[in-house]
Amino acid sequence: MDIKIDGDEYNNSYDRYLHTGQNRQGQDPLTGEKSTAESGAGFPETAAVYEKGEAYDFGTYSANAVQAATDSYTISKMRAYLNELGFYDGEMGGGYTEELKTALKCFQNAYLGGQTYNVENGIPSGLQNKIQDIGTAYYTNLANSKLNDALKRLGFDSTNSAEGKKNFVRIQTFLEKAMGCNKYQVAGIMGNIMQESWFFPTSDNGDGAYGILQWRDERKGYLKTYASKNGYSSADKMGIQLAFFRYEMSRTWGKGDIDEGAPNSELVKNWNILKNEHKHSFYDVSDFFKDHIEECPDESTQARRDYSSIIYQAIC
Repeated sequence: MDIKIDGDEYNNSYDRYLHTGQNRQGQDPLTGEKSTAESGAGFPETAAVYEKGEAYDFGTYSANAVQAATDSYTISKMRAYLNELGFYDGEMGGGYTEELKTALKCFQNAYLGGQTYNVENGIPSGLQNKIQDIGTAYYTNLANSKLNDALKRLGFDSTNSAEGKKNFVRIQTFLEKAMGCNKYQVAGIMGNIMQESWFFPTSDNGDGAYGILQWRDERKGYLKTYASKNGYSSADKMGIQLAFFRYEMSRTWGKGDIDEGAPNSELVKNWNILKNEHKHSFYDVSDFFKDHIEECPDESTQARRDYSSIIYQAIC
């Protein structure tokens, strides 16, 4: 199925999991499926749910079959959300795999700050609701009519705009929903990320810097160790880099962390200053992030400001 959002086309065989931002009354904003009351989802496990088809064959249904079909639907739905948000890029079909469990844990690290829900034996309803809420926010941001023009002004073209748009929205949604940033802060931070990597998690400058924030030296090593400890064979997925960014900024490291010597204490302090004292100017946020969190000594201050301005105009 080909999905078009503001001129961009997305191909996905799991077409029922994508939508164009139009949230019809009584339908799920991601899947377009009917509401719980209309679909029968969420009713007791002992209930039998029948759906219309070319012919009715009631003899093929059982309580266990209905429950298994519900589980399969939920797993597929969560897998589709996590794929769009940048946490999962494995097979879109199949059962409840270890790769999917890894993505569920990584999502929690990024959006909840830790393992709130145990996912070893399934996806708890609370986590399902959280993923769906974030997925809805992502698709709302993706449908922003001003975004395509902003990407052109930032320098994206037909060769990189589709993935660039997704990455833009993945980062925007994370900063808003996980890190609690306002629009000025989102724009100022994303102006820096644009300068560093054009929002691509696989970006490598050829001089030892890597990822959306161009981590280098010790911080690059910590990122790769963090990815490995959390079940990823590499650190090139957007989701693991977002989770690591939160891990760097959320609290001073201590016993049980990657480095018990608390090398991130200044980052945590500076992140709190940014959040509390730089709320009303994306220029201020851009400058502070460059100097105290990105820790970049080059002469790119004005370029980061210019990017931040374009981004602010697009998201405000």
